[in-house]
Amino acid sequence: MEEDASSGYAWEGALERSWDVIEEDDSGNLKINQAVKKQHRQRRLEIARNVRKGLIRYTYVVMDLSRGMATKDWKPHRLACASEVLQQFVKDYFDQNPISQLGVIGIKGMTAEKLSDLSGNPKTHMERIAAALAVDKEPSLQNALDIARSSLKTVPAYGSREVVVVYGNLVTADPGDIFQTLASLKRENIRVSFIGIGAEMHLLRRIADGTDGTYHVAVDAEHMKRLMTAFTFPSPTVATAASRFATLVEMGFPQRRSGALSLCTCHQAFTTVGYLCPRCKSKSCDLPTTCQVCNLPLVSSPHLARSYHHLFPVAKFAQCLLRSGVTGEKGAKVFPELVQKKCFGCLLPLGLDNEGAAYECTTCQNVFCSECDMYVHDSLHNCPGCS
Repeated sequence: MEEDASSGYAWEGALERSWDVIEEDDSGNLKINQAVKKQHRQRRLEIARNVRKGLIRYTYVVMDLSRGMATKDWKPHRLACASEVLQQFVKDYFDQNPISQLGVIGIKGMTAEKLSDLSGNPKTHMERIAAALAVDKEPSLQNALDIARSSLKTVPAYGSREVVVVYGNLVTADPGDIFQTLASLKRENIRVSFIGIGAEMHLLRRIADGTDGTYHVAVDAEHMKRLMTAFTFPSPTVATAASRFATLVEMGFPQRRSGALSLCTCHQAFTTVGYLCPRCKSKSCDLPTTCQVCNLPLVSSPHLARSYHHLFPVAKFAQCLLRSGVTGEKGAKVFPELVQKKCFGCLLPLGLDNEGAAYECTTCQNVFCSECDMYVHDSLHNCPGCS
């Protein structure tokens, strides 16, 4: 018992000797630990599977605002950590999915409340999440799922319907049979995923498995951030009768206009700058959005280009070991002559990399260092040698 009491909380373990993940190179510059690099590569390998993915996503984030989120096993408390992680998630979500939409639902006091409607404006969602810091009584998971279902069932069939729930309690105060709600979610092809704080609940696991979602329990704020990052990438689409046929999505590409004051349809305010719908000529303030008059999705060509890379990610580069005795991936061969060459991306010698490996594009045969390999796959999404 004394050993258990002295072991402390789970979040304290992540803070012990935290400086071990930071290393210095020969010139004194900081670099990330090799274990962190391996985590990035493993996540990229999981993403780069040849499966059908939905580029247009409609996602609701359910935020637990019950008394359980006031627990201080995470510092300063669970809600503050979750709020910070969710705000960063909103930013990353729209960076990876610019033509998708997102909404936020809060649950507390045995009720659920829609904090923000489905929209493509990340600023509004982040402001609502940051302002939701009051906790009250127990949560009602069924009410939150019913609100999300009633909103998602009206979205177009070509978009994927998702709900991500951050749950920090071990109970739910529901007004009815939550398994009837589960059956409705399955009929509407809505995927529900959970990130728990505390302990695993059988009910959440059953809902996640029944809707082809995922369920993970975060041990600390950093772990929760990594779990939320997985939801920024499109999930495989759920097979339906409608998905057997190709669907053409009508979209408008409005031009930016500035000049005299005119009324915008999204905020009902007079502005001088906006985007005119090519169909009905009504003005909207931001892109991407949906025209409030004719319901035409309004996007720009860069938005489509940034979403396109999810369908055809950059192929995995082949690992080439620079010297013998280095532990590499399965099938990696040693090429000592590469030590004298430079990285095609940053033009630095490949021998400076303490990882002892380089990465070759199988298409253009150009060789990259580990840092440029991660940058090409995680941020650039195009091989500089092939383009």
